[in-house]
Amino acid sequence: MTQAPTEVELLSSPRATEPFPDAWYDQSSAEHFWFSWRLRALLRLLKDVRTPTTQPLRVLDVGSGPGILAAQLEAATAWTVDAADLNLGALQRCAPRRGRTLYYDVTEERPELAGRYDAVFVFDVIEHLPEPLPLLRSALAHLKPGGLFLINVPALQACFSQYDVEVGHLRRYTTASLEEALEPLGLQSVALRYWGLSLLPALVARRATMPVGRLQERIVERGLVPPSKWVDGALRALMHAETRLASRPVLGTSVLYAGRVP
Repeated sequence: MTQAPTEVELLSSPRATEPFPDAWYDQSSAEHFWFSWRLRALLRLLKDVRTPTTQPLRVLDVGSGPGILAAQLEAATAWTVDAADLNLGALQRCAPRRGRTLYYDVTEERPELAGRYDAVFVFDVIEHLPEPLPLLRSALAHLKPGGLFLINVPALQACFSQYDVEVGHLRRYTTASLEEALEPLGLQSVALRYWGLSLLPALVARRATMPVGRLQERIVERGLVPPSKWVDGALRALMHAETRLASRPVLGTSVLYAGRVP
């Protein structure tokens, strides 16, 4: 049986956006080991900061892309997750969920959405922006008083590679540089940690084996897809071990942040 397409609500006027590699969308799914790993790290953080996952919270996923995080969160919690992005093609790939799928520029700060959400996610977005603060301030305007603001970014500028260039990354972060970037927001930080320590050798190898000049599709595919099922299995084994034994590694391939408005 064919799944009905997700209805995308147009809250902002359609506009041209920077192109994003279709190869990334084609190879991305909730079953991919990296997305599974990110979810595990996130759920551990939510538990540590005592955010209830069994209550029917209303959540906004800013820069949702094809809705992988939104779908994962709805499957793992009792939350209703609204997905917002300005890439219409990505939004049309979203699977049906409890939440809405919004073509919406959050910097418009529509009054009916202001202060509506218990949590706002900005995952793997700000590394694409020359100046992230305007978007972050607008995203915060959608949060209820005392709500949770969550950010994920790629880590360690030393690992910046041609893959980062092709998927539109402008930078990678450390815990210190992310904290410094968020300081003007005046948030109360409740969690700041790396995840993906066991992926560092793979990240270093990716940087070393991706010279400039290859076709974009191949760069994205090679940077995202494990070369064999054996490698994929090994990465999943590392994921299970690390998320069970080291929830706060000293380094990692990504940084997770959680904060609240004082």
